[in-house]
Amino acid sequence: MRARNPVYTTVAAILVALCPAAARAQHSGDVFVGRTAAGQLKLGGFIPDLNVIVLPPVNELFNGWSDNNPGFDRVITDDVPNDLLTLQSGVQVRIEVIQVDPAFQAISPSFVVIDDPGERILLGNNNLHIHLTWLINSDEPDFDPLKVLWRATFKLVDTGSTGYTASVPFTFYFANVDCTRGDCDGSGIIDGGDVQKFVDTVLNPAGAAELDRCRADTNRDGLATPDDATSFVELLLAQPS
Repeated sequence: MRARNPVYTTVAAILVALCPAAARAQHSGDVFVGRTAAGQLKLGGFIPDLNVIVLPPVNELFNGWSDNNPGFDRVITDDVPNDLLTLQSGVQVRIEVIQVDPAFQAISPSFVVIDDPGERILLGNNNLHIHLTWLINSDEPDFDPLKVLWRATFKLVDTGSTGYTASVPFTFYFANVDCTRGDCDGSGIIDGGDVQKFVDTVLNPAGAAELDRCRADTNRDGLATPDDATSFVELLLAQPS
């Protein structure tokens, strides 16, 4: 984990401390952490890979976008049909970075910042409940102003005496603007009327508005480029005639 500027650490501490009530509250939208009968860590509740999380802007302590939802909570009751069971005493669950897009960071309540592969934050034991701060940090030197979506891929690992197998990797998608991808003209439907706006945006993303880049980023790699053409066509063809 690379060294942090002391000012950065202080600001991170203030940012996390701004929402103490939210950090303690139980949320139905949290990621629930449990295990399988075979002893592998497993997620339930909010499924990261299926959702795009839109972060609100912050411009007092950082320049960027940040929130502390979704959080992580333990499974309360065994869900045997879905092989999602409660954690046992002795577990120590950590979230480990596999890959994150540049300028995206996760910050623990104790101000540990992770943004490089292999870095970890302790989520807790069999009674875990924690909200990390998710941050798109536009103060970072490698922040790309043309990006509209940041990907962060993690796995859960157990460093406790229970020795559970690591979870399947999962990816969060964090956006700085809310949009319907593919609806490039903002009409509310994806149809042939979106084609020209899509083409204009991917050929000149620097000249397009942030919302237009979001709509044209149909492959969810964070950027509006000609690489989105295949996924855009797939969206068009998937619409009812």
